Amino acid sequence: MRQRPVRRFEPDDLEPFDERERYSELSPVTWAGEATTPTLILCGEEDHRCPIGQSEELFAALVRSGRAPVEFIRFPGGDHHLAENGKPSHRVFYNRRLVAWVERYCASERAPERA
Repeated sequence: MRQRPVRRFEPDDLEPFDERERYSELSPVTWAGEATTPTLILCGEEDHRCPIGQSEELFAALVRSGRAPVEFIRFPGGDHHLAENGKPSHRVFYNRRLVAWVERYCASERAPERA
């Protein structure tokens, strides 16, 4: 299994067309075929920081790999901060879905009930 490089982009980094190999190496889509972690993608249609097309591309790659559960939820009119300041109904659904996902795939044991 290849080791995924760890590197953050800096503000003065070059554009993808200037450094195709580096951007490809750091792209989640490049590594989707090896992913085994259950993945929940929550995306606003108006997210300009992480365009919905990129989320759709990652979702499709994860589905095609078939190595782990994946779910994609789009929020019409939602932007990058939909969990904090989106429509109230979107915020409620977003958080409920996230909690359900964590409970299903991440919680090995439930916390004891509070008295």
